[in-house]
Amino acid sequence: MSLNLPDKWKPEKALAVEILVSKPETSIVSVAEKVGVSKATIHNWMKDPEFVEVFYQKYMVTFGAKLPNILNSMIREAEAGNVQAGRLVLEHSGKLIKRVEVANHKSPFEKFLHSDSSKLKEVDVVDAEFEEAEVEVLPQRPFIPKKQKTKTQIIKESKKRDAKNKKRREARNWRLRAEKVGVERPERGRQTPLQRKKWQEKVINREKALNIKPK
Repeated sequence: MSLNLPDKWKPEKALAVEILVSKPETSIVSVAEKVGVSKATIHNWMKDPEFVEVFYQKYMVTFGAKLPNILNSMIREAEAGNVQAGRLVLEHSGKLIKRVEVANHKSPFEKFLHSDSSKLKEVDVVDAEFEEAEVEVLPQRPFIPKKQKTKTQIIKESKKRDAKNKKRREARNWRLRAEKVGVERPERGRQTPLQRKKWQEKVINREKALNIKPK
């Protein structure tokens, strides 16, 4: 990228770049005073991608010019016995490759796979011993025999059951008679005695008309 300043730039803008490159520690207020613009203008320039890019490129040229002196200082420190300085010089010259091994982030299974089998110890497997716990036995519920039904109750229930079965047989017989003469069944649901009587009369009249005797 060319380090020439854009033609459209004003002298104040170019001067601001030169000040910031030569003295990066200079405050925005000082730059604004030296350039002759407001502090807000400097802030707006610092938000401009073009201004920032030119500032960065010119600074890198200045920084590159200082590298030989920095390296010479590091070399002197390394020759004096500074191990860290020597490492940095070697890394910069490409003579030392920095390797970082993150061993602590290996899973337990990965550590096991990479472990030395000769260092593994045999472990005796011992069967675990369990103590028998005392179980509190709850008392059994007392047996209460069912109350025997009286003879009267048995007869009453029997009559009730017989009456219910008789009604079922009668209802089934009426349905068969209705189907035989082509009379539709009554609608589902509980019927009143009057509705049931009218339906039965309809079945009887139909039987008479067809000269069919009910069984």
